Amino acid sequence: MMAEISEGCIDTSYSGTLYLPQPIIQEIMSYLPLRIATQISILSKDWNHAFNTLPALEFDEETFERKDISGHDAKTKNDTFLEYVNGYISRRREHDLSIDLMSLLIFSSGDKLNSKVPKWIDTASRLNLRALTLGRIVDYPNKRSYEQKCPDLISDTISVLHLSHLSMRGVKMRLPRLEELVLHKAHESDNVVNKLMLSCPTLRRVELINCFRSTDLLICGPKLETFEASAMLQNESFSISISAPNLVSFSYTSVFIMAFRDGQLSALQVHGAQNLRELALDLCVIGIRTIREAVSRLRLLETLRLKGSRYTERIRITHKNLKHLALTGFDSLVRVKTQTPNLVSFQYDGPNIVAIGPRDSTRLANARLEVDFGVRNKRRSYLKAAKFLRYFGCCDSLTLACNGVEALVIPREIRGEMLPPLRDVKHLRLQILCNTSEADSSSQLTESLRWMCPDLETLVVNFEPRREEKTSSAISFGPHRDKYSRSNRKMGCSESSTAAVAMRDAFLTKKTDLTSYAGSSRL
Repeated sequence: MMAEISEGCIDTSYSGTLYLPQPIIQEIMSYLPLRIATQISILSKDWNHAFNTLPALEFDEETFERKDISGHDAKTKNDTFLEYVNGYISRRREHDLSIDLMSLLIFSSGDKLNSKVPKWIDTASRLNLRALTLGRIVDYPNKRSYEQKCPDLISDTISVLHLSHLSMRGVKMRLPRLEELVLHKAHESDNVVNKLMLSCPTLRRVELINCFRSTDLLICGPKLETFEASAMLQNESFSISISAPNLVSFSYTSVFIMAFRDGQLSALQVHGAQNLRELALDLCVIGIRTIREAVSRLRLLETLRLKGSRYTERIRITHKNLKHLALTGFDSLVRVKTQTPNLVSFQYDGPNIVAIGPRDSTRLANARLEVDFGVRNKRRSYLKAAKFLRYFGCCDSLTLACNGVEALVIPREIRGEMLPPLRDVKHLRLQILCNTSEADSSSQLTESLRWMCPDLETLVVNFEPRREEKTSSAISFGPHRDKYSRSNRKMGCSESSTAAVAMRDAFLTKKTDLTSYAGSSRL
């Protein structure tokens, strides 16, 4: 096969163009047979700038000063960031080179972004821009106190739009081909989101992260499939109406710990969401009665995630097709009543050992429980913990995450008064703190767990370091990490230390294989 090699690229007639630095090319040349090396020809140095034809552009003002761009274009070595971006996009326009993706992270002063930004977006749109990411870099002195306004966005080509740390007040948008919209800390975005869902017939996914909401929310669109709002801010109730026939997943959670009063909770209407299969809601925003009524109307619902409020004490969930149920952040919950015969997985996160019933699901296969199994009243605590675990005795896999496990070390005299609560569990994983007294009684704990699970095949006990207190938004469907803030943009420097901690924890992990263990304590 004939090949042409020069500094910057290898061009083959079979696999296209592969760009390589000069040292790698020289290494390849040293290993080539003489008969092949004699057929190699040197291309023009103009190929060094072949990267200029790539359709994906990423401009980051923070890293601009640290990058060596002399190899890209020598005459721009001393240019400012704005001059560099402006010249780069101008050359793309002159040569009519398409732009498929463009990401622009920029500093700014005052209440507006640089006046050249709208021109760049317009030029890129004329070059078939498909995906646009526009964000303001924050958490820098004299720059974070401003609310920069997002420029008007008029484009017939953009289908993916990500905006961060920008004000949407008075912004004009016309994006007929928009399919994905992500707003991160976008101020006054209420009207913009509602208008886009009404005016963009191709919209499929909407995500709001840490945005403020004060007006009613209308979820609509003939092709809308996913709507996710996490860590939302609000100071009053509003109405949520869902009228999207193809909506599959809907999520709305807030950053508040204390719930509104019953009369201030938001309303939820799901008359036009018959195909909804995943629902995640916040009880600090929407009352449990409203959620229960909405769930009863969603016949195809399979996954329900509820984030609790500090005042919620009782929950009742009824749905014949529900398969996955997650209850997280419930500080005061004492009782859960379920009528879910097809439930497959269950997750609970709260300090209390709750009463769960009735046990009507025979398909429950796995569960994850984060509970405090500490002893308050010894005998009563043992019985209460066993009764709580008995609900999950039919699971194949069970994970217990807790700060205190004293109630799990059941004395032998009490074992004779009860049946093993986890009779069918084959795989058990226990996560406890490594700086608690339970670590000293690991042998007694293992013996007690073996009695609880007579058919156990694998037991994993992890002693993990103490974690910081969770915030209200620290849930599995919570907000994304803010990649535009200075502190988080420099997280990479601590990755090595994080890896070291993970490696240390791995050595603290105790694994016991019980494949050959026969439960002699079976009753």
